[in-house]
Amino acid sequence: MIYALAITGPTASGKTSLSVALAKELGAEIISADSMQIYKGMDIGTAKVTRDEMGNVPHHLIDIISPLENYSTESYRADAVATARSISERGRVPLFAGGTGLYIDTLMRAPQTDVPKSLNTKGVSDTPCEISEEEKNSLWQRLYEVDPESALIIHKNNVRRVRRAIEIFEETGIPKSRLDKLSREKPQDISIEMITLDFKNRDNLYSRIDARVDEMMRRGLLDEVRRLYDGGLLRKDSTAAQAIGYKELTRYLDGEISLDGAVDLIKLSSRRYAKRQLTWFRHNKDAYRLFVDDDDSMLRSFDDILKEALNVSREMLAKISTKGDSDEIC
Repeated sequence: MIYALAITGPTASGKTSLSVALAKELGAEIISADSMQIYKGMDIGTAKVTRDEMGNVPHHLIDIISPLENYSTESYRADAVATARSISERGRVPLFAGGTGLYIDTLMRAPQTDVPKSLNTKGVSDTPCEISEEEKNSLWQRLYEVDPESALIIHKNNVRRVRRAIEIFEETGIPKSRLDKLSREKPQDISIEMITLDFKNRDNLYSRIDARVDEMMRRGLLDEVRRLYDGGLLRKDSTAAQAIGYKELTRYLDGEISLDGAVDLIKLSSRRYAKRQLTWFRHNKDAYRLFVDDDDSMLRSFDDILKEALNVSREMLAKISTKGDSDEIC
């Protein structure tokens, strides 16, 4: 079992600076949990940590693929766990830092290693669904025979889902309902203690977001997007091209909107994304919520936040040490 810490939270909440400061104090190495910082050349718009900001703390899973490539959550999990294992074997603490909920979520649950990759491709969804009522009944009856639990929650008219569930059973010998349950179980390869940055007054977060977007524009975000766009690296059907900041400025470069309109859209999209992140991370009741502001809506000092984060992290590491001893005894 690998034991790790994580700093999560919404965009512009201060995860980068806090994680670097913690890593220096705890002897940790940072593993990015940001789905856009994996792309090479997308630096300013993703708020990618700079060399100076790293402060000689090793960072992993940043700048690993081209914006033209796709990178699944399953790929992230495999790379992240392997990286955390390597860090642990060197006697260091793996510290995840980022705000991509899907990345964090995939680390917190057991991997669906029993489902063949072929069943996750477009081949299944491309299967024709316009079939007769008799064929629908026959398919659903087949599903009921091999996986009654799935059959009871999948309507016979949802032919794609019915076929997918049948194919999963035929390929693995395990009902889809069973695999779904396994995926919700705690993972057996990694255990993560999490600190989530949060805000009591959401307007404080929104103000930070607006200020950061303005700073990104001053630092040359438009030039960065133009360089990627002109180089053919922001293909419209790619995941990278949908990143906040890049999508809006691409519309400006296409002449669809004004520059001011694009900047306003970046701020709006960022605030909406932050709201979704807050909702996502608040669902994790096991995480320690560290508030960036106080009851009077005043932003706390960085030193104050770091002090609390250090105390909590040390308590978590002590708990992790106890877990490790128990594992060795077993």
